[in-house]
Amino acid sequence: MTITRQRKLLFSTAAFLLIAAIVSGLSAIAVIGRKKSQRSQEYTVESGDLDDPDVTVWLQPKSVDVLGGTIKYVAEFNLSTAVSSKIYENSFYDSPAVALNVSIGSETFVFKANQPMMQQTGSAPLLGDYNFYPFDNFTGIITASAISGPRGQPVKLSLVVGGIPNGFRIEYTPLVFAEEAIVLAEISRNPTVITFASLIMIIMWFLALASVTFAGCLHMFEKKVEGAYLAFTIALLFAMPGVRNSMPSAPPIGCLADQMVLVWVMVILAFCVLQYFIRMIINLAPVAEKDSAY
Repeated sequence: MTITRQRKLLFSTAAFLLIAAIVSGLSAIAVIGRKKSQRSQEYTVESGDLDDPDVTVWLQPKSVDVLGGTIKYVAEFNLSTAVSSKIYENSFYDSPAVALNVSIGSETFVFKANQPMMQQTGSAPLLGDYNFYPFDNFTGIITASAISGPRGQPVKLSLVVGGIPNGFRIEYTPLVFAEEAIVLAEISRNPTVITFASLIMIIMWFLALASVTFAGCLHMFEKKVEGAYLAFTIALLFAMPGVRNSMPSAPPIGCLADQMVLVWVMVILAFCVLQYFIRMIINLAPVAEKDSAY
């Protein structure tokens, strides 16, 4: 079959447009991701004593550990002149005049009198089920409170939470209970993660359906099964877990996506391999020769 000049030009144009579309899509994703990253630093909510707090906690979530059920954060502290030490007034970090304990999530940070309150890292509890990946949702509970002095007197505190970890979408809701500041974080996967994960699952299904269609056509049209067909299908079978793990921020194997895609895809490919083996074994059987006529 000869390909005419017009068809070659058509195929070349289609290939160029496809490559251009892919490059443009990836560039658009990169630009949008950079803008979202910049805007995430400006998205903050405030909870607690907003009028005249003695302690202001600036908290930025850095990552979401769905397996461990925690939100990893970095916290900074600012003190009002009423509770700050006069000894280190020109220091980069504020220092409390008396001992100060600040509790954030599951962590408690103890600062001695006149000790610089440097940045701290910690974690807050996360509620949710990652088995519904990539459509899973979580609720983070970020609490903050502070006490000072040997008697543990409550200190007026303001909690400011801002920032969105990569790969997630977060909506903050501030709450106030007595001497404690609380921010609820409703967390879900961002559209980019959902789109890429869904595309990978669709591709896995199409590869399995193409393999079973090819195996069926070989059987229907009584074509010989070559070793290359068997090798390719076996390679595709064992490559599927790796393709599945390429989904962004994918949890361990066993979630709902695996029950809907990976398990069935591997079963289909395994049946294709089995069918190839049966055909090849049958072809190896000797053909019965007819008795020659005398």
